[in-house]
Amino acid sequence: MDCKTVMAPIKTSLYTDETIGHVIDFMVEKHMGLVPVIERDGTFAGLIGGESLIPYLMPKSLSALGTLFRHGAMKKASFLHETAEDMKERLDALRDRPIGEIIARNVKTATPETPLIDVLMMIREKQYVVPVVDAERKLVGAISFFSVMYGLNKEYDRETVERLKAEERASRQQQDAKRDEL
Repeated sequence: MDCKTVMAPIKTSLYTDETIGHVIDFMVEKHMGLVPVIERDGTFAGLIGGESLIPYLMPKSLSALGTLFRHGAMKKASFLHETAEDMKERLDALRDRPIGEIIARNVKTATPETPLIDVLMMIREKQYVVPVVDAERKLVGAISFFSVMYGLNKEYDRETVERLKAEERASRQQQDAKRDEL
């Protein structure tokens, strides 16, 4: 089995020159934690996700702790008494910068002909989304654990899954609206 059998098509392109705010809004709206980013010519540029954004949510004082923080020796920082407003302020300061400044560029990719087992090994090694590119490095799709599951389970075609997700989002929005009315 190869990648083209299970890869998800890219329905919306995100570009390196778009703002971080635009990309964050897209990720929140689509419930996507890791997304591919391309150059304007369609070539794959990198991935953006929580791992790229979390350092900007953290207090600058943690960077002064250097290797303790980066290598996981320091497990808690609750002594800093951070608020949601503090984190939001740091994130808001990023919103107008281009996403190309912070994407992960050193990312493994696959081609449509790459054996699926090789991509599963990449996912197992914690690259949760594997971009699929053609010979010119144009982004043609992506593979995640879920796209593999959808591809293997014919009962859940992609359109059905998208419809169910949209219905669930609409239901949550209605519940939120009712709660806001109270």
